[in-house]
Amino acid sequence: MSEDEYSGTGAGRAGDGSGPSYHRKGPRFSWTPAYEATFFRSLCESVQLGLKDNHSFKQEAWDRAMQALQDRHGAYPNKGHLINKSDNARKKFRLWRGLREDPEFLYNPATKSVTASEEAWRTHIEVSRAPPSRNNCSFPCPSQLARTGRNQRRS
Repeated sequence: MSEDEYSGTGAGRAGDGSGPSYHRKGPRFSWTPAYEATFFRSLCESVQLGLKDNHSFKQEAWDRAMQALQDRHGAYPNKGHLINKSDNARKKFRLWRGLREDPEFLYNPATKSVTASEEAWRTHIEVSRAPPSRNNCSFPCPSQLARTGRNQRRS
């Protein structure tokens, strides 16, 4: 091992862990319900403060979220953890919204679950697993809806 590999200059070889920190994978971060509540509350506040451009948050919003987690819980996620959590929540919300907007699916607030017939679930899963369309339309694509016998497009 040479001294320059561990000099802290970020001049190490790619992938050996001695380069700039953005190339290294940080330690795992485990989310608790309290961490999630603090994180999403902070993002909502950031939206109200105008810290979101179109579809992405400004750096200050991520900094505020990290600071809120540190102040309230002594938790130290990195920006990658926050972005990953936000992206995954967005994906889950889109799936949830798709179920809520489909008339074949019903939400039961007492059980906090979505119910539908076996056929509706089968069709939904089949469409969800379909390969993406080449025309880059939003899911579900008209071609996918046609395969399921539905003729109206949902956003």
